[in-house]
Amino acid sequence: MITMITNVSTKKTPIERKTQILRLTIALTILSCIIFLITLTSTRWIIITYPQNFFSTRQNMYLIRSTYGIIWECLVGSSILNSTYEKICDYHQNQIQNASVPAERTLLGMIRTMLSFSIIHIFLIIITFICGLYSIRDYRYTYKRLTGMIYILTAGSLVVCIEVLSTIFRYSSDHLPYIYPPNTNHTYGVCYIIAWIIFIQWLGSSFVFFACSKKRKGTFDEATEEEARANQPVNLGR
Repeated sequence: MITMITNVSTKKTPIERKTQILRLTIALTILSCIIFLITLTSTRWIIITYPQNFFSTRQNMYLIRSTYGIIWECLVGSSILNSTYEKICDYHQNQIQNASVPAERTLLGMIRTMLSFSIIHIFLIIITFICGLYSIRDYRYTYKRLTGMIYILTAGSLVVCIEVLSTIFRYSSDHLPYIYPPNTNHTYGVCYIIAWIIFIQWLGSSFVFFACSKKRKGTFDEATEEEARANQPVNLGR
């Protein structure tokens, strides 16, 4: 009797280990989602330093520094030269200020694309979380592979959001000098780095779900009977 119980426990160990790995992946997904939501409300994605005595006609003030994020940006400057600096934060402009400049329309389109993909990214995270929970409860391998594919889509939407954010600054520097004049310097902030870490985590989670989706067709023992039965081919008939 003792030997039989030991054998059953040994057989169940691989499945239990696989389930624990998937649960840990889901927990990391929740953590990454929370971190992304925090970074989404921050402006510490790109830090921009302007040339000395630069006067922005758009903001009607002298600017020394700004921080650019997904949703909004914060400007540090003053309305009078060499006076006390103030910090102004506002959402990205959703209207074209100068319709005669085609670059303004392109810039507005990129901002809307960035915002759209950030919303798509959050939506995909929710779908990934739901599918991940269901794939743990159900032994069928197709659900795990589907979850892995959704993880890849989630990572792709985040990459688009990051790249559009980077392109906005480069495009504005090349075509809109009254926004970012020559000799304007920029550095990537902590939120930008965290976003790339989250991207790597999405790809790693996808690999985990694909690795745990190995079929066990025909392996009927006390540890894998239910999984093997779930992965049997279904004859739909005619």
